[in-house]
Amino acid sequence: MHAAIRAELVSHAEPEKLPTMQRFFKDPIDAYCTYTVHVRNLAKKHGAEFAAWPDKDRTALTRALWASGKFEEGSVAILLYARMRRKCDYCEWKLFVKWLEKDIHNWAHCDTLCAEVMGPLLIAHPEWVAELPSWTAAPQKFKRRAAIVVTLKGLAKGLFRNEALQLMATLSADKEDMVKKAIVWLKKDLAK
Repeated sequence: MHAAIRAELVSHAEPEKLPTMQRFFKDPIDAYCTYTVHVRNLAKKHGAEFAAWPDKDRTALTRALWASGKFEEGSVAILLYARMRRKCDYCEWKLFVKWLEKDIHNWAHCDTLCAEVMGPLLIAHPEWVAELPSWTAAPQKFKRRAAIVVTLKGLAKGLFRNEALQLMATLSADKEDMVKKAIVWLKKDLAK
């Protein structure tokens, strides 16, 4: 499946657009420059087969996708799990936490993982919110950002307000721009 995904991403690649794409990211990214619609279509195309695989095979594929270093392959890894998020449980949650620690290196992957996978899982398992305060001390800026962003889906449903306020207070002195922007986003959502 990895070879098929890569071949399809390459077939839709527009590498000349990398300078334009790079403008949206502070840190350098390695990308095929394949439009999001194609990336999402790939996850849709392979999603049912991926969901039917044993855990070890799913983990092996997503490990290979992340190891490529290509932006779109990381996006496919997230979106494959997004398509099967109702089947995910705590073992997948821990896998996603590892991604935040090791594989997530840009705001787009962080926010997509939080919005499309981890946020819905947190709503289904609100007891997991107790883990988020420890994320605020993580050395990885995107794990710290995720501590806030992962609560936003729940906030929209009236959940996690007190926890989000506490996370915001804890991270208020964080010097990292990506964390500061998450706090601004949270403040806007809290004001709604």
